[in-house]
Amino acid sequence: MLRCIGFMKISAFFTGLFLVTVVAGLMLSGLYILIPQLQQYALFGVFTVILFVVVCVSLFLAGLRAQKSLHKNAFTELISLSVFGKMGLVVVYLFVFQQMAKPQNDWYVVVFLLCYSLYTAFEVWFMTRLARH
Repeated sequence: MLRCIGFMKISAFFTGLFLVTVVAGLMLSGLYILIPQLQQYALFGVFTVILFVVVCVSLFLAGLRAQKSLHKNAFTELISLSVFGKMGLVVVYLFVFQQMAKPQNDWYVVVFLLCYSLYTAFEVWFMTRLARH
């Protein structure tokens, strides 16, 4: 039996995460085929997807804890913290990539923004479902 959290089963989260990851992989693969300049950033794309999967799982688990908290503003505080925390994490990630890889062009931004957009939309979806509880 699957555990139900408010209006969301845990399996729904992981199924959604899997589907978003498959969509990200297919879209990135298509872009690598259509835009040869992006091919050099394939590994960057893999690490970016992994980063956002970790962020989503962490945020989901934190959301479950906040949902059960006796502190009535815990979920709202988590949302605020996650927005600023993700922003900081993303800035550090991109800075480290630029310093280490010394990219020859800015095409990696396309890879990053695609992943960022997909996973942010997914975060909004699952956090909204968690917030209904």
